[in-house]
Amino acid sequence: MGKHGTLASQALARIGKNWSTSSLTREKLLSNTREFARHVTKTYGLERIDNLKPGHVQSYVDNLHDRGLAPSTMADKMTAVRVIAAAIGKQNIVQRTNADYGIERVRINPQMVNHARLIEVREAISSRADQGDKVALMVRAADSLRLSFGLRAKESLLSCKVEEINGKLFLTVSGAKGGRPRELEARNEAQLKAVQLVAETAKVLGSGTGKIIPPHLSLKQAYNAQRNLWRECGGTRASGSNMHGERHVYARERKAAGAIKSEIMKELGHGEDRSPAAYSGK
Repeated sequence: MGKHGTLASQALARIGKNWSTSSLTREKLLSNTREFARHVTKTYGLERIDNLKPGHVQSYVDNLHDRGLAPSTMADKMTAVRVIAAAIGKQNIVQRTNADYGIERVRINPQMVNHARLIEVREAISSRADQGDKVALMVRAADSLRLSFGLRAKESLLSCKVEEINGKLFLTVSGAKGGRPRELEARNEAQLKAVQLVAETAKVLGSGTGKIIPPHLSLKQAYNAQRNLWRECGGTRASGSNMHGERHVYARERKAAGAIKSEIMKELGHGEDRSPAAYSGK
């Protein structure tokens, strides 16, 4: 170990408060930061994180390809590399896009969704919620947000703030990737009922924050409890009834209603350069 500490400890110290506020995202970032630092240390013996160069990054990318990792996994690991580069003021040592490194996430086929199975899963969870099960109460409310607004699983646990703007109600979506909140208008009855259910559930669970996460659970615990209950009630990707499938349903319904690409992508929390084909088909 050099006098400045390990390369990993230097990297972690430099990114400091740039860590994501989401504990789930932060854990992944820290793990990938350590992995990158270990690779550079082992391959080059680099002692100062400030001395990172494009060649170090390319070597790590080559290693990711050699390991045969999935494009989505490699993309996550490159996020950590970019965070480190930004923290040391060397953003330019990393190519602008993952595609520049041959990392392409191909998503052209929308997920198949079994609507009948989804209904069965919801009924099983609702039955438990009616019996006072706190996790089931949380998951039922979260599901209403995913179904009516197309939220991600984590977003559906954290989003609760509703604001009236010019006579219209807007839900503030929290927990989005990159920590960027977005405002979604509650346009129809299903969406209005969803935000109402969230408020009622938060009150019943006594969260005190307006969120539907029971006070005795952390976000990570709530996230895992939601996933486990959903699976226990039969909701799996193999059966066409996992939680993410609800985003696909939402996107298809919005497309059928005449929404344009940019509108759908914005509502789902993606940039306009992301194709909606993965959700709604070509």
